[in-house]
Amino acid sequence: ACLTGLAAANSPEVVVFLDGDYSDRPAELPNLLAPIIEGHADITLGSRLHSQKCADALPWHQAFGNHLAAGLISLLYGLKITDLGPFRAARADVLRALSLEETTYGWAVEMILKGALAGFRVIEVPVSYHPRIGKSKISGTLKGTIGAAWFILSLIVRYYFRRRRAANLGAP
Repeated sequence: ACLTGLAAANSPEVVVFLDGDYSDRPAELPNLLAPIIEGHADITLGSRLHSQKCADALPWHQAFGNHLAAGLISLLYGLKITDLGPFRAARADVLRALSLEETTYGWAVEMILKGALAGFRVIEVPVSYHPRIGKSKISGTLKGTIGAAWFILSLIVRYYFRRRRAANLGAP
């Protein structure tokens, strides 16, 4: 859905992604957009874990998985983040340059990893997070949780080794 929306957008300067279940608050858009508008960032990530305001909104296993994935990204890519949250914004030209391809759980991680590897400025902005309306097909089921965790963690590792292999092939 995110890639389809991006493809259909008519010449935007900035594209914003957020969940449609009202767990992300559109009123916080100015905070998310400010670093891009001010020229300090190319991609902003809304961090639900930076200063979480509603403890019941994010299930423990989702908070743990985000912590683990963000830690791996920090360790392997040197990008200090705390969350892989869905509420994010990016310059449209940056998104086009990244050539995003992932159509499942990995789209959000792919944006972060490709952005970091390409040298784009990826920063976090604290956002609130609220209990969703309805039940998540991903974090609300065991199958969805395991599938998302496997896909996200394997993507982080795969991109890391792909980068190392490319660097080794280019070495004299």
